[in-house]
Amino acid sequence: MKHRHAVHLTLAIALAGIGLAGCSGGSSGKDADADAAAPGAAGAAKPPVKAKAYDPPTKFGKSVQLPVDEDIKDWGFALRGPTLYHRTSAALDAYDTGSGRRLWSSDIGRKDYYTGKEGQPSDDQTIPPVFAEQDGHTGVLFAYADDTKGSGTTPDRTDVYLRSVDADTGKVSWTARLPAPKGATVSYLEPAVIGAEDGTAVVRVFTDTNPTPSEDGESATTYAVDLKTHRTVWQKEGFSGSALDSGVVVGAQLGPESTFQVLTGWNSENEDLALAGLDLADGAQRWKQGGRSGVDIDQVGGGFFIAGSLRDSRTGALVPGGESGSFFHCYYDQKSVVVCDNKEAVHGIDAQTHKVLWTISADDPSRKKPEVNNAFHGAVYASAGIDGVILDARTGKDRGLYEGASGYVMNEYASVDIDMEVNAATG
Repeated sequence: MKHRHAVHLTLAIALAGIGLAGCSGGSSGKDADADAAAPGAAGAAKPPVKAKAYDPPTKFGKSVQLPVDEDIKDWGFALRGPTLYHRTSAALDAYDTGSGRRLWSSDIGRKDYYTGKEGQPSDDQTIPPVFAEQDGHTGVLFAYADDTKGSGTTPDRTDVYLRSVDADTGKVSWTARLPAPKGATVSYLEPAVIGAEDGTAVVRVFTDTNPTPSEDGESATTYAVDLKTHRTVWQKEGFSGSALDSGVVVGAQLGPESTFQVLTGWNSENEDLALAGLDLADGAQRWKQGGRSGVDIDQVGGGFFIAGSLRDSRTGALVPGGESGSFFHCYYDQKSVVVCDNKEAVHGIDAQTHKVLWTISADDPSRKKPEVNNAFHGAVYASAGIDGVILDARTGKDRGLYEGASGYVMNEYASVDIDMEVNAATG
């Protein structure tokens, strides 16, 4: 799963019962400061320092660099409240954005598997963890693959697992093994949870179809998993899900000659690809646009996704004001506005009516066209020359300047840049 910015893409302990579909339990989150914990408190995460929310933030404090192990593959991160959750090839880690202190670490528990280190096949996806409410608590969801060595006449295999970790404690809530893809094997490319809605998570798994002994075939299988029973509701071979929004799984319907690259998505010389939307509940096709030589999808939120231009997740239709252009990106403010930015202009679009609320064009002599970095709760964070400027999401007017935050990922507590440098909100 790619992050919003395509340019940023180039950016072991075995668990009991992990091979059983829907198994529960697992290891608790490992406190980073467990050596200082009281006897009998092993695995209990220390609460973060109480942070103050600013909604939306307009001022930011000094930078705090979160620890990054260069020898471990980094898959991405996400913010929830004052906590950042970082997924690597080895673990899911939680950090307090105010102090930079690691709160807990939950080992994945796979051995001798691809980690993206030097000498291994390249996989430059960005795959942030996904949050879902489950039985009164928040689960942090991620998918991973692991190898099982065969014995006798039983061949080696690679399985895909979906895991939920308690967001507060780091304890593994459950791990479910997904059914094997039909007529294919799991690819070396890391699987991804592309979203969770209404008690269902969607997982995309890249596969190898091997049409002939001398030729590799590239494909994908998409799964919908019930978060209560931990069982697969449906799976679609030959469909590569990339976005989940408003009850629709948006992705590429693949042909036999399809190939995948992280930067360009799915491609086929035979123009047999389709951009399609499937119903989250049962996998039925909601809409389809075929005859394509390429499908590249970015999730936006608020009922929108990008496939060349801004589109409505429920219908696949183009959204006026969301036309593509050079360096095209869109940002949902998680409230009521989508802001789309390309080389030529910035547009603010009402998320409900799809009406263009305002435009700042590059040829407007009265204003400098800003470069948008993000949007959050009515505020648009942008750069105008050397200045960081905050615009009103509904009017496009300047609300003030800001310093010290990249806006790559942000909420009411902090802004985090692509290298996991955190600026806590201070106003």
